[in-house]
Amino acid sequence: MKKRFFKNAFSVIIIILVSSNVFSQTTEELNQRQLKTQESINITNQLLKQTEKSKSVGLNKLLIIKKRIDLRGRLIEEISEEIDLLEKEIEKNKDNITKFELDLKDLKEEYAQMIYFAYKNRNNFDRMMFILAAEDFNQAYRRMRYFKEYTKYRKKQAQKIVVTQKNLEFETEQLLDKKNDKLRLLSNKEKEKAHLNNEKIRESSEINRLKRRERDLKKQIESKEKTMKQLKNAIADLIAHEAKGNKTFKTLSANEEIITQKFKSTKAKLKWPVENGIIIQEFGKHPHPLIKGVMINNEGIDIGTTKDSKVKTIFEGEVKKVFAVPGANMAVIVRHGHFLTLYSNIVNVRVKQGDKIGNDFYIGDVYYSDNDKGSMLHLRIYEETKVLNPKNWLSRQ
Repeated sequence: MKKRFFKNAFSVIIIILVSSNVFSQTTEELNQRQLKTQESINITNQLLKQTEKSKSVGLNKLLIIKKRIDLRGRLIEEISEEIDLLEKEIEKNKDNITKFELDLKDLKEEYAQMIYFAYKNRNNFDRMMFILAAEDFNQAYRRMRYFKEYTKYRKKQAQKIVVTQKNLEFETEQLLDKKNDKLRLLSNKEKEKAHLNNEKIRESSEINRLKRRERDLKKQIESKEKTMKQLKNAIADLIAHEAKGNKTFKTLSANEEIITQKFKSTKAKLKWPVENGIIIQEFGKHPHPLIKGVMINNEGIDIGTTKDSKVKTIFEGEVKKVFAVPGANMAVIVRHGHFLTLYSNIVNVRVKQGDKIGNDFYIGDVYYSDNDKGSMLHLRIYEETKVLNPKNWLSRQ
């Protein structure tokens, strides 16, 4: 029974250590996610501060507010996940405490019995008489060994009481810490909910302001659609031009094939083209945020960024085209084997067609609109003619 008890106690300690390590890893991951979400919220705060003085009818401010609302919602979810995780750990701590309390009770009862036995046999003369009363030498020797082993066992039992007591104290401290963490997170969650409600009120106010100028908004939509079409045509023209010069243009050199494979391996790991950026308009078809019945088809992503932001390449490659786009300033197309990236709404372009450039290469600056008080970079990724969602290729915000 005693062997089984100590084996179980050892198993409990191992489980605690392993589960504690898993818990710390999981909470670390959640903390990192929350930090990244908070960083994104900070960027939207900067962008909104820039647009405060804007008198333009542009959607930028509304889109930034909507993005911040989404981020607040994500942060609340992440905090809720950590609270759920803590609640599970609190229950585990309570179970461990109960187990250690029962183990400690058993140990103390056994030790009390030993002390009582020792008290009854405290007289050395009694012990000697017990040994001398043996029927033969072997029995006497066994009785001597019994007293010796019993004394050792009693010391071990006392040590195990101390160890179990310390484990109990440790679990109690851990429980208190986790309860305090939970209270802190609950407080943060309530604060974020309050922020979220305030931002929804602000969003409603901005929507009402913009709805009064729907005609101007429709003109902006038409202008943007023309710009997007020009960018799409530029990619198509480039690929068609390359195909004319080489009927088997999809067969690349050995080095270009290597670059293609490298690019493929970087999915969800590519650095952002700007240092501080947030996706303001997502990839694909989605309803216009204000005008009913109007669909927006974005073949890339629009990244809101701070004033004077530098644009850097997300991967090494060759500059294939540098051209002006009415309504989107300058655009640059870079080929990476079978892949192409397009960056538009750039000024102060620093590259030219034919340049071989590395990863994170400074190619120009994001245009800053004095009218909108904002900076927006448009990014696209293609696998030859196939349109890809850049968000899936960039590292997580």
